[in-house]
Order: sequence, then structure tokens, then C-alpha cells
Amino acid sequence: MADFRSEKPDHGARSGMSYEGRNTVVALVTNLCVVTFFAWRLLALHRQGAFDGPSGLATWAQCVLWIIPASVGVSIVLAVLLPVLAALVWRDDASSFVVDERDKAFAIKAMSATIVVASAGFILALVVLAWGRSALLAFNIILAAFALGDLAGSLAKLYFYRRGY
Repeated sequence: MADFRSEKPDHGARSGMSYEGRNTVVALVTNLCVVTFFAWRLLALHRQGAFDGPSGLATWAQCVLWIIPASVGVSIVLAVLLPVLAALVWRDDASSFVVDERDKAFAIKAMSATIVVASAGFILALVVLAWGRSALLAFNIILAAFALGDLAGSLAKLYFYRRGY
């Protein structure tokens, strides 16, 4: 007699991935692309001396304020396009848009990873300020912690989907 408890439900179609799993991969790819581009941009501005002088923090803040809506826009475009492309490539009808308790549990666990990494970065930024380092360094640490927190959350969620429980 077969033991059916060891079989995992098929939450995805031919791609082997559920809708939420594909969204997690999209979030991961989006995060890596956006963070890489804006880290490159901030580094280029830093090399040019754009953040030196009394208006350095204001220049940094203006640049980061452009990062936020740009990353949201890129995230929306990729979140719409990549699942459509996946449906075309794998001929998936993407009929499983249902979010169940497992998906919610994975999201909560992943959010915990995000919060831990972002909080650790914030505390590190406070320590850096307490040691007398520049506010620009502290703000860069906070920005990096948020980006790494999002990355950690996406990786954790992907891990939970791959593990299956």
C-alpha cells in the first residue's frame, strides 16, 4: 500500500513553481537589479564628490528619493510581465492564484527575516554614529540594510517554498 503522506501537493503547473513561488523569484530578481543599479549610481556620484560639503546629505537624499519610486515602478512592471512570460513559456494557465495558510505562514516567516536584517542595519548605523562617523555613512548603512532585508526576506520565502513546509 502506498504512503501518500510523503507526496507533496502540486502547487505549480509545468514550471514546478506555484504562483507565489514565481512572485518570490520575480521579487528577488527585481531587488537584485534595482539594488545593483542604484548602488552603482550612488557610487558614481560619491566618486564625483557629489556628497561632499554641507549639501552632501541633501544631494544623497534627493538621489534616494528617486530610487524609491523608480524601484516601485520596476517592481510593478516586472511583477506583471514575468508571470505573463512564464505562462507563455510553460503554457501555464496560472489558475492557482489562491493564497492559502501555507503561503501566509511563509510570508510571515520571510517578513521576520526582513525585519531582523533591517533592524540590525539600523542598530549598526546608530553604533556608527555613536563612534563619531559621518551621517552619510549611517544613512548608507540604513539604505543597505533595507535592501539586504528585502533580499533576506525573498531568499527566506524562496527557501520555504523549495522546502515545501
